This record gives sequence, C-alpha cells and structure tokens, in this order.
Amino acid sequence: MAANVEADAPAAPAAAYSAAGTNDVGALMSADAEDESLRKYKEQLLGAAAKGDLGDTSDPRKLIVVEFRIAFNDATPDLVFNLDTLAGKEKLKKTGVSIKEGAEYKFKLSFRVQHEILAGLKFCNKTKKMGMSQSDELMIGSYPPGAEPHVFEFPRNDWMEAPKGMMYRGSYTATDKFVDSDGKTHLEYSYPLKVTK
Repeated sequence: MAANVEADAPAAPAAAYSAAGTNDVGALMSADAEDESLRKYKEQLLGAAAKGDLGDTSDPRKLIVVEFRIAFNDATPDLVFNLDTLAGKEKLKKTGVSIKEGAEYKFKLSFRVQHEILAGLKFCNKTKKMGMSQSDELMIGSYPPGAEPHVFEFPRNDWMEAPKGMMYRGSYTATDKFVDSDGKTHLEYSYPLKVTK
C-alpha cells in the first residue's frame, strides 16, 4: 500500500535538482583509491584533470568561454567572437549579430573549465523585441578541468532556422548566460541581434 502512495505522489520539480558530491578532483581521485578498476574509470572520465591538469589555476574563473561561433549552412562566413577577453565581449556588444531571415545556423561554443569539475552547465538565451520575449535554456553538461578547450555544438545533427517574415525582421536585444547546477552565473553578456531580409 505504501508503495502505491509513493508512486502517486507528484514528482519534485526539475528546478529543485541539486548535484550531489564534491567537485574537487583531488578528493574524487583519493576516494576509493585502493580500487584499481574504479581508479581507471575515474581517470577515463576526468581525462587530464586526473593527472593534475586543472587549467590555469592563477585565473580565478572556473569557466572561460574562449569562442562563441555562429556557423551557417550556406556560403555565409561564420560569425566568431572571442569571449575570454574584455575586448572580445566589447566587440560583440558593439558589432552585434546579423542573421538573414530563414538562414540555417548553429551555435558552436569552445570553453575551458578550471580548478574543479563544473557540474550541470547550462546556456541560457533571452531575446527581446518590443514587448516580445523568448527564453531558451540548453543543458551543456558537466565537464572536468583542463587546459584543452571543450567544444559544444547546438544543434549537433541539424540546423536552427532564423525566423522569417515581416513581423520577425528587425532589431532584437539578446542576452546569454552560462549557469551551473548551483545557480552560479559564470558569464553573462548582451548584444544587438538583427534579422534582415
């Protein structure tokens, strides 16, 4: 009887999820150190971090977004923004992004994680135009630290299509954020977005 009561209970909301355990690579590697197969498994999951590569430990940031790229499915050149410097963020804010209506495109993000495991990284995008607003949240995943950048492409096997039609053309304001499972915002930036004919 008790099993049926639990089965009928409403599920906890996804927003209440909290990643368990430690993000410290050293603590993770030293736990169960006597188990050879578990040690090898951890080394496989953590890659270079298992051998002590924690990225640039002199830089206090946990997440460094090296490059934000918008790739197109035609001859249109990619739009590339270097976001690991203030100058790169200022360039994006000043020049913005211009996309032709109906164009097929995808996002490619190159980023490094430093110091410890970054759990539950999400890419949040909010686009506004005269009272209309659209928000999207994309789970990127959990990543170990290391000097080599991770690359995330969305969508992986397909293309997004820019809106088309007179109602959708014009200027927007876009804001992107990278947030981890603890709710900490690692990077946030805004830029003008234009959908053209």
